[in-house]
Amino acid sequence: MIFKTSLDSRSIATKDLSALFEEIDLINDKPQVLAISTIGNAWEPLRRWSKAESRILRNAPSSLNRVTVADLLSLGELYRFLPIRWQATKLTPFPTGWIPLGLRRMMRKCPLVRQLAKEIRIVLYREAWLAPQTSQITIVIPARNEAGNEPLLREALTQIQQRLPTAEVVLVEGNSTDNTYDMLKAIETDYSDHLDLRVKRQDGKGKKNAVVCGFKDCRGDLLAIVDCDFTVDINDSISAIILAAGKECCMINCARTIYPMERDAMRWSNYIGNRLFALLVSYISGQDVSDALCGTKIFTRELYELLLIDGSWLSPRDPFGDFTLIFGASSQDYRILNYPVRYYARRSGAPNISRWTDGLKLLKVCWRQLIS
Repeated sequence: MIFKTSLDSRSIATKDLSALFEEIDLINDKPQVLAISTIGNAWEPLRRWSKAESRILRNAPSSLNRVTVADLLSLGELYRFLPIRWQATKLTPFPTGWIPLGLRRMMRKCPLVRQLAKEIRIVLYREAWLAPQTSQITIVIPARNEAGNEPLLREALTQIQQRLPTAEVVLVEGNSTDNTYDMLKAIETDYSDHLDLRVKRQDGKGKKNAVVCGFKDCRGDLLAIVDCDFTVDINDSISAIILAAGKECCMINCARTIYPMERDAMRWSNYIGNRLFALLVSYISGQDVSDALCGTKIFTRELYELLLIDGSWLSPRDPFGDFTLIFGASSQDYRILNYPVRYYARRSGAPNISRWTDGLKLLKVCWRQLIS
């Protein structure tokens, strides 16, 4: 369970900052998220003048701290807190009701405007000081028209059995036109004595629905999604899952664009689209995302349940769930960490994504998030 603490701008301006952080530091046996509200750097001097707190206007020492964003980030790092993001919560001290709400929300996400905002919210996190307990892991592998990748699936399950022997694996078949389901049932029979393995059939359409079916009734407190085409190296995926264990404040986002990839692994137009989406998603979420569309993602059950509760995970707008997870993690104050993975060309079958039709759907998801 993540322990969340908030410090308002009044506390930051009037209290002993070291004492505040020392009090927070006493809680070190569980992961923490610290949200700090403060006055923006550009408006801090004007606030002091408006309250007659400037040294020019009074003989006695000022009663207000002079605190910048950099000061708070530095103090947080001294107490082992790392930044998740910082965002503008109020643009100016003047009324802005005449500006359309969607435009105000877009302006708050603009880096230059964010630097000049009157009120800023900084979110920091740190992991528990004590050694984390072993996590129960659930891996969901959605499969649609992947019968030709049976050898890769068997090899992947062998690697999971060796490196994550206690993991729960759920294979979810969805609307295949080949014999994928029969292939998965045969694999279930072969591996069920050596691995906690189940096969399900999704009750709807799309990868996100398949993931929901896979995680329903699962036992894991650490959840992972791995695509069944195994164009992402399975050993890299397993290494990311192992690293994610115990990191309750983070979501691991695997990135295919860091290492050199095989020539036919990704079409040039797809590569350019992926890079542009990564920039756009980073801009909107306020966190650096190297590859927004890699199918391998690892996150906590707590985050997944939060997205179910707020309805974003069940929304039909994002057909794959990648952007839902990234935007949801950021809005819930989770740190997004990029992990490099090797990416190969498909060995069998065709991609289950249309780069133009589905690309437009993803642009709509970004637009809605930008004005939300």
